[in-house]
Amino acid sequence: MESLKTQLSPDRLKEKENKLVFSYMTLRNFIGFSGMFLPILLILATKTSPGDLPIESSISDYYYTSSGDILVSVLCAMGAFLFTYRGYSTKENILSTIASVCGIGVAFSPTATKYLRDSFSVHTFLPDVPKIMGIERHLIFAGIFFITLSLISLICFPLTDAPQEKKLKRTQKQKRNIVYKICGWIMLICVAIMVIYIVTNKFSSLFDDFPFIFTMETIAIEAFAVSWLTKGETIYPDGEHYLFTGYKIARESIVNTLKK
Repeated sequence: MESLKTQLSPDRLKEKENKLVFSYMTLRNFIGFSGMFLPILLILATKTSPGDLPIESSISDYYYTSSGDILVSVLCAMGAFLFTYRGYSTKENILSTIASVCGIGVAFSPTATKYLRDSFSVHTFLPDVPKIMGIERHLIFAGIFFITLSLISLICFPLTDAPQEKKLKRTQKQKRNIVYKICGWIMLICVAIMVIYIVTNKFSSLFDDFPFIFTMETIAIEAFAVSWLTKGETIYPDGEHYLFTGYKIARESIVNTLKK
């Protein structure tokens, strides 16, 4: 037991001893679920009228809909979660802090939009959006947000403080590492495609009636969500899944209550 303690970092040791399970595992899952449900929530909760698009051109365009406050609130919540999150390395903490600032920056930097809903908008349309060196501040924040999240997934999440052993069967940690890398690359590829789409008018004209940016953003956000849910061990957990553990605790509590 003593040798195991010397192999683990102080934070990981506290996780093993169940002292930081909420602040680490639960926070990671909060971040993941916030991202996962954002696009779905925006589509389902937004009021529409006959002249409106069924789906906005981008997630950011929902700022000018009845769900504008939902978008801002979820982005701010994600930013707050990322800011309070502490990883195992200084690099991970710096990247999560940058992502936090950029997530909140996206929330409070409205984007330019070609389409404005005929009704139900909770925010006033801004013809001149904030820019930095001629580029929308919103796009800068959004780009850095996704890039930093992809770097966390590619570089930070796969790190381990336990010695690696060669085993015939792939461990849960090795499975999680594969998920991190796939999700990280998906985010980077989506960002690259969106940049090409935005700067290439000829490419953009092919998707006039299709919510291309919304689709790419949704894919990137879902990849981000899966990565953080995997880090929170909702996917490929070590040992017993926390949902099953919670079920057993709840069942035991109900049984004990009925016995009294």
